[in-house]
Amino acid sequence: MVTAGIDIGHESVAVVLLHDTGPLGHATFVIAGEVGAVARCAFEQTLDRLGIERASIQRIFATGIGRENVALADGHRTPMLSHARGAHWWFPGTRTVIDVGAEGTRVMRCDAAGNLTDFALNDKCAAGSGVFLESVAEMLDVPLAEMGGLSLSGSRSVVLTSTCAVFAESEIVAEIHRGAARADILWGVHESLVAKIVATGRRVGIEPDLVLTGGVARNVGVVQALREQLRMDVAVPEHPEIAGALGAALLAREPAGAA
Repeated sequence: MVTAGIDIGHESVAVVLLHDTGPLGHATFVIAGEVGAVARCAFEQTLDRLGIERASIQRIFATGIGRENVALADGHRTPMLSHARGAHWWFPGTRTVIDVGAEGTRVMRCDAAGNLTDFALNDKCAAGSGVFLESVAEMLDVPLAEMGGLSLSGSRSVVLTSTCAVFAESEIVAEIHRGAARADILWGVHESLVAKIVATGRRVGIEPDLVLTGGVARNVGVVQALREQLRMDVAVPEHPEIAGALGAALLAREPAGAA
């Protein structure tokens, strides 16, 4: 059986095609235009890239913030359930999943079968999201892909105390004027962002095995700060940005289309 999962995020859409033995392939596209049209285009381009006929796809599930606008989908599932299921497929021992997206953070708890048991959200403050990192990268003139690695060389001398992204940016400006090194500021930024993620996670409890998903999981500074603040290992899949789409495709192949 071949199924597809489509995950609609704030800035991108991910598509995963799944066979009984595992993923056949995946792709990620930047969102530009109406969600339904973008999802259809992404799905069709992924089929073309892999040389797979549309008729061979038995079921399509959508997830993410725009899931209900994906008309080609046979069903949709919440991003919390989808990320939990995707993380569990990569790491069967998963009990906690942290998904850091462009606009917010989700912390999910799951059981031994990858079923969602509890979750907490932080989508009200940009200081705990990928958008905050993008803003800081622009402020410090550092490529987004390099800021995590650069932060690891920083000292622990810069501490950001604001819980609001706007005030945190003001603190960063003050540190720049003070002459603080960029690496030092960046480590302070990563520690601040992770502290907000951890605070969200405390509401449901964070237990090993812990998996980090979403595009921000590629940031090694975030991963290291999480490990230090939680004092536990953090597993990161090879393609953390497709966790939701993978989970949707896995749910689509279940006989009852697990809720």
